[in-house]
Amino acid sequence: MVRISGPRAPEILGGMFRKVEAGSKKLEARKEGQEFPASNLQPPASDWTSHHLYYGKIFDSQNQLLDQALAVWMKAPRSFTGEEVVEFHLHGGRLIALKVLEEVSRRGVRSAEAGEFSQRAFLNGKMDLAQAEAVADMIAAQSTQALKLAQEQWQGRLSGPVRHLRQRLLELLVNLEAAIDFPEEEIEIIDRKAILVLLEDCLHQIRRWLADYELGRIIREGLRVVLIGKPNVGKSSLLNLLTREEAALVHHEPGTTRDTVERVINLGGLALRIIDTAGIREGQGEVERMGIERSRQWFEKADLVLALFDTSIPLTEEDEEIIDLASKKRCLFLLNKVDLPPAWDPIALALGHELIPLSAKTGEGLKALEEKIPSLFGLAELEKGDHLLLNQLRHKEALEKGEASLRSALKALEKGMSTEFIATDVMAAVNHLGEIIGEVTSEHILEDIFSKFCIGK
Repeated sequence: MVRISGPRAPEILGGMFRKVEAGSKKLEARKEGQEFPASNLQPPASDWTSHHLYYGKIFDSQNQLLDQALAVWMKAPRSFTGEEVVEFHLHGGRLIALKVLEEVSRRGVRSAEAGEFSQRAFLNGKMDLAQAEAVADMIAAQSTQALKLAQEQWQGRLSGPVRHLRQRLLELLVNLEAAIDFPEEEIEIIDRKAILVLLEDCLHQIRRWLADYELGRIIREGLRVVLIGKPNVGKSSLLNLLTREEAALVHHEPGTTRDTVERVINLGGLALRIIDTAGIREGQGEVERMGIERSRQWFEKADLVLALFDTSIPLTEEDEEIIDLASKKRCLFLLNKVDLPPAWDPIALALGHELIPLSAKTGEGLKALEEKIPSLFGLAELEKGDHLLLNQLRHKEALEKGEASLRSALKALEKGMSTEFIATDVMAAVNHLGEIIGEVTSEHILEDIFSKFCIGK
């Protein structure tokens, strides 16, 4: 599909597309220089219906046939961008699309920049900034939960509550400004007790949203699951078991994995980014030492650590180091090779940690592990609750600034400071909330957001 947006879109359509009415004589490509009847050269007007697909043929400026296709004209403002929009629906094939794009370009249309269609939709009031970001999230979604979250945000699930909260603060600001402008009025314009209740309620709402950010981020980006353990403990075998494919080389020789191996799987509607790391030990060579260092870096980024231990051989100093390291993160201790006779009592590892016996070779314990991971992050309860999940760092930072401003306003109110101080802080909070939906946004922020979109959106 080739999409054109802008005031000249109907003109481009009229110059390239010839409608073929049902039952009419076939239109053939003319020889160079031979003109079409004037009725076939008119841009969409009275004889075109907006949002209606027409069958016909596309020709270049030399009257050479490019494709037999469908075309649709979407009259402004009833389009995604709010502008005149034309789409050519072509036969599959890279060369056909390229030829049509070249002809469109010759007629003075430039290629869209990354995210430009969504940016125009935002600038033309077709959606707010949070909804525009959700378009990119829907495209990038790697799990059903991520797609659902993006769809809800696109439909205003985040924008609505943020806009409502901002409106409450704007109404408060109006009263505060009135009190500042008319200090001599005998009737008290503001009720400090009512303001206190309002500010505390708004703060409570923002803190609730912030508390759920990490879950929203995990759903959007995927859960970073890092496998750690000494060499030859079964990490690569577990990766292959989880992914149901030979994602990593498995060999009895220790140190087979010298670099991180990453795979993405879908588990219970959640994307898991599973990273198989090099065995953590003293490296035997420069390449292995580099792999081990990268393993430690991934460990620091992990949302969940799966620490593997071989129950068929005695614990070693390397195992003890893994235990100390894993205890610093949210972790599951996996007792691997339970299909073999045990060499030690796993109770020694308990100490409040989650223990899951399994065999990466036979698959025993896999189901228990796959059920446990979503439950650790409250995903099982997500469907039951009425959660508003933030999933963008930009939204989180804006809310944190808004929270700080409201705390400052509350402190000024409690100390009995003048209304001007309260109003200044409330105004700052209003602006920070406005950043989320694009009511208050700099050009630099817009460029940064839409530059991350794919071309064509």
